[in-house]
Amino acid sequence: MRKVSAKSLIFGAFLESVGASFIWPINTIFIHNYLHKSLAIAGIVLFFNSILTFCGNYLGGKLFDRLGGHKTIVLSTAIALAALIGLIFNHNWPAYPILLPILGFGVGSAFTVINSFAAQIDDVDRYKLFNGIYMGTNLGNAIGTALGGYIAGIQMTLVFIANFIFLTLFFLLVIFGYHDRVISSKNVSQRKFVKSGIHPGVGLMALFLGVSWLAYSQWSSNISTHLTDLGIPVSKYSLLWTINAIVIVLVLPIINRLVESRVWFKRIQIPLGVILFIMSFVAIINARVYWFFVVGMVVLTIGETLVYPGIPALVSESTPKSEAGRYQSLLSMSSTFARAIGPLVGGVIVEQGSYDTLYLSAIGVLIVSLIILRLGYRELIHRYD
Repeated sequence: MRKVSAKSLIFGAFLESVGASFIWPINTIFIHNYLHKSLAIAGIVLFFNSILTFCGNYLGGKLFDRLGGHKTIVLSTAIALAALIGLIFNHNWPAYPILLPILGFGVGSAFTVINSFAAQIDDVDRYKLFNGIYMGTNLGNAIGTALGGYIAGIQMTLVFIANFIFLTLFFLLVIFGYHDRVISSKNVSQRKFVKSGIHPGVGLMALFLGVSWLAYSQWSSNISTHLTDLGIPVSKYSLLWTINAIVIVLVLPIINRLVESRVWFKRIQIPLGVILFIMSFVAIINARVYWFFVVGMVVLTIGETLVYPGIPALVSESTPKSEAGRYQSLLSMSSTFARAIGPLVGGVIVEQGSYDTLYLSAIGVLIVSLIILRLGYRELIHRYD
């Protein structure tokens, strides 16, 4: 049996991400234009999809610690494939709003298992591994979203078939290449954690992650409407996410080198990323020209390459490997919940104020997140040093 490796985790994250990215960018358009439902109904469907993904994050971590990663990820992927088979043959109403959240549940669970496996691997630097998984995920997103729009223009059924093909490849990978590693008793008692309760340091890190995602999620939701209100076409908004993917692929190898050769860099990596998040919103306050949004996206993307792979790596180095599923699922759940409510919160702020009010609010939220990060880091690291 082949034990799970760093390379197989990165490749798996890529395959799963390509498949999932065929569907999520066109969900709203499909529900509204093809199924002829209101945008409000589309929002409700996507909310339930987020809730089931959230549940998948939780259960994936729980089962990882109890059953092991191999059984959990095989079961999770099988659930996702079953939902996709249903969508291939029937993606009308009400099959679509029923099967889509089931798909989200399976994919959400599998993603947590990938991170939990990564938290148990000692062969490579944990920060480099999570950076690699993040790059694989985002490269998959870029390819999936680019192909998904083109395939949807031909026939919607082909979108689900394409997703099924990539998820089947992922399924074969996890069956033959994602077998559990043996965790020694030395690693089980890595730190003095109380298993009956969530460690406050991890809880604060999860809170930090959620708060930062509240701000970040505005780029993937409400900022799109700001651009169209300014007369900037949707195609140019899509181009921002192509730029996002390119910057991630270019920047992450540089970050890997810094992580490997500069010990001090790990200490400043995450707060530096949050500062860049803040600068990205500063760049678009009162913006009327597209290039301000391009600059904002580049700065935002460099920030996310520092923050989002860094948090699970930090937590994995500070928690017992025997509870990897528990703590990585908590991080995944926090991110999923924030991404679900972020667009709604941002929309309310815009309606009550303006887009500039939204950006100033995001800056305020990110400043608060820096305080939470400081407290969480102190609890997580210094408490046991």
